[in-house]
Amino acid sequence: MERKSATALGLLLVTAVVVAYVPALRAGFVWNDTTYVTENPTLDGLAGLSAIWTDPHANEQYYPLVFTTFWVEKLLWGLHPLGYHLVNVLLHACGALLLWRLLRRLALPGAWLAAAAFALHPVCVESVAWVTERKNTLSLVLTLLSAHAFLSWRAAREEAGEKPRDAAVEGRTGSERKEARKEARREARREAQKLRRAAAEVPLRQRPRALYAAALAAFTLALLAKTTASVLPAVLLVLLWWKAGRLRWSDVRPVVPFFAVGVALAAHTAWLERTMVQAKGEEWALGLAGRLVLAGRVTTFYAAKLLWPAGLSFVYPRWRIDPSSLVEWLPALGWAAALAGGALLAHRGFRGPLAALLLFGGVLFPAMGFFNVYAMRYSYVADHFAYQAVAVGASALVCGLASLLASRGTSVRRAAAALGVALLALLGAASSVQARGYRDAETLWTETLARNPECFLCLTNYGNLLLSEGRIDEAVKKLEASLAIKPDAIPTLLNLAQVAEEKGDLATAADRVKAALKVDPTDGEMHVHLATLYTKAGRLPEAFAEYQEALRHPGPGDYLAHNGLGAVLMQLGRPAEAIEHFRACVALRPDYQHGRENLERALAMTGGR
Repeated sequence: MERKSATALGLLLVTAVVVAYVPALRAGFVWNDTTYVTENPTLDGLAGLSAIWTDPHANEQYYPLVFTTFWVEKLLWGLHPLGYHLVNVLLHACGALLLWRLLRRLALPGAWLAAAAFALHPVCVESVAWVTERKNTLSLVLTLLSAHAFLSWRAAREEAGEKPRDAAVEGRTGSERKEARKEARREARREAQKLRRAAAEVPLRQRPRALYAAALAAFTLALLAKTTASVLPAVLLVLLWWKAGRLRWSDVRPVVPFFAVGVALAAHTAWLERTMVQAKGEEWALGLAGRLVLAGRVTTFYAAKLLWPAGLSFVYPRWRIDPSSLVEWLPALGWAAALAGGALLAHRGFRGPLAALLLFGGVLFPAMGFFNVYAMRYSYVADHFAYQAVAVGASALVCGLASLLASRGTSVRRAAAALGVALLALLGAASSVQARGYRDAETLWTETLARNPECFLCLTNYGNLLLSEGRIDEAVKKLEASLAIKPDAIPTLLNLAQVAEEKGDLATAADRVKAALKVDPTDGEMHVHLATLYTKAGRLPEAFAEYQEALRHPGPGDYLAHNGLGAVLMQLGRPAEAIEHFRACVALRPDYQHGRENLERALAMTGGR
């Protein structure tokens, strides 16, 4: 392809993405964009930047590269949403360009149409229009850069005359094989010396070692944006097998460091999901059979949305998984049969179908349900889980069809190209409509509830939004509707408790907090909340007991428990005992002014003792 035509097609692709995402550029912040951006203290100052990288608990997830981009953007344009949305859109366009280039270097027909189908597919909208999902757009760009660098490294190595050691001993046995290996090592040393002498004359971008280092560095950065990039080493091996028809140890050995880094960071993320994010408990207790059933349903769901992206929703209904039902095994069995058919075709020399199945399933593997992900508390599927899979699926479908049509007549190929362009226009229009749902938080929740009326998360968040706007009666209706669907939803119970407390209905507020404590009796902060309500109601013995219970479950609110105990003891006429708790409060939180004032008051009452 000539440089001018390639540049024109690249500009056309970027323009199409920007036009399709104009509604996203006009959007604001939604849902947890607050904790990621607008109310995130780590985006301020060098201390915040340091915490982003050194403290895994500083943010909701340990993706330091993502939060670093937000840190830089806040420095550049504050909290204006346009800048954040524009960066996401441009990253998405860049990912599409890199995908196009990758498909071209793999010599696949229909590469531009495939990249455009990914760029304009409505399933990608959630990852692009939602600022929080910078994780996906940034990680994909870095993953594709890593893949390009790795393939360039292989090409540079071959051009430099390096040969896989396995080739030197192929077809030999015994002592001949041993001697051949020795000779191969001697030859490798001689070649290495020649390469070192010639290295100064080779541009850095063409040096094998520099390219390999760049590939590994880009891969590591991709993981620090989102650890679903950990599937890249397996993707590279599938591509190498597809091209060559076999894998040698010389193919596998270079990706071993990639596997090591990917597994390490993915394991760290999984550990944080279970321990910090609390993605554990009854809601994830599916067992192996249940997870296999879930994997089949998840993969089928995303394949269906790839082919027919209708009925998209920010939050989908959460399925009930029943491995005892034979019907529920059908999707998993269907995929197993497809893999078997692909293997049979590969044995006969047609490797494309099996490679496509392995790649699509491979990039979806982190989202199949084998690992606990907190968002699966609300739904097992989400459009942003499938971002990379859309890139793979669109490439497999479009390039596969283009390969089948390559031998057909010119008129057939032109008609297919025209149909492809028309489909791109439809995809772009659908993405534009989908992006309008991210205009603001209220639009997002109302549109999601229209598609998924039983979404307790949506009702709770919509209720919280209404509370923040002072629309109390509307908020209570949404929160109570949420509670009717999920009676053990702690955030909903606490929000209703807050409303009741503000109305002066302390008994109802206490009942709401007690209901939340039945769900999690180890939450010290909720015990403090309940004790505070009892104190306001004059129920001092009960307040005293709740503050003590709070201290049995250590946490960041311990200083409040000590302050509350001191206040209760003061009302009970026991200032000397109160002093000890006020001192403990001030020791835990020296900047807590109310605690310091209480300590001074108690000391004054006891003559400073």
